[in-house]
Amino acid sequence: MDKVLPKGIPRNSLTILAGDLGTGKSVLMEQLLYSMLKVEKEPCIYMNFEGPPIALQQDMESFGWDIDRYLDFGQLKFLDCFSFRMEPTETPKYSHFVKDPKDLHSVTSALFTMTEEMKMMGRGAVFVDSLTEMFTLVQEERPLVFHMLDGVKSWRAKGPKERLVPFFCSHHAPLRAYADLDDLLFYVVDGIVDVRFNPGFADRGLLVKQFRIRKMKGAPHETYWVTFQVTSSGIVEVPLPVPVLTSDKPRTSKKK
Repeated sequence: MDKVLPKGIPRNSLTILAGDLGTGKSVLMEQLLYSMLKVEKEPCIYMNFEGPPIALQQDMESFGWDIDRYLDFGQLKFLDCFSFRMEPTETPKYSHFVKDPKDLHSVTSALFTMTEEMKMMGRGAVFVDSLTEMFTLVQEERPLVFHMLDGVKSWRAKGPKERLVPFFCSHHAPLRAYADLDDLLFYVVDGIVDVRFNPGFADRGLLVKQFRIRKMKGAPHETYWVTFQVTSSGIVEVPLPVPVLTSDKPRTSKKK
């Protein structure tokens, strides 16, 4: 990712990792989270809609990424929007339990209360897994599309723009149920990382994973597809030749 984003991702960005199921969005986001914790040594909030906090801990341990110490030190905290399904009797000290994540206003309020408590101003990051699952929870009288866009716009304004705290959100796309929302959502956000199975290989029954930077406001970036594989230590690039556009090929002059 450093190769395609040579100057990094701006702190005032809300970035979506979008792609089909199984393409590697969650692993890519988890690796970004671990890098932020270990390398950058900055506080992080993980908003989980798709599973309980223990599921993320187990996933990251499978890659050799120990996050227990960051939880113990308060550098990493969860905004738990999943466990309401299980009615837990006890909540870990590193997790804020949301009783009704269908109420997007209460989720947003809890989120920015946590950023205040963790002194996240010009430091840290927020990770959301996933926007798609959040969409399925929210039920309002007004149209879902506009309600969800208002929510994302509010996060973008209060987090990346006001506090310089970047947001990274996974999103399952394309899904027919949210086709209308996707176009508007992609217009609103600052960055889009597409994650996919290479269609040429998929036609032959091979699932080859790739990502590209479709959009990143305020940052120079390459847009070619990067091929990668998920190993026991995380994501590793599979070097392939970078495609060259026909117009970019050097011209040869004819000898007289």
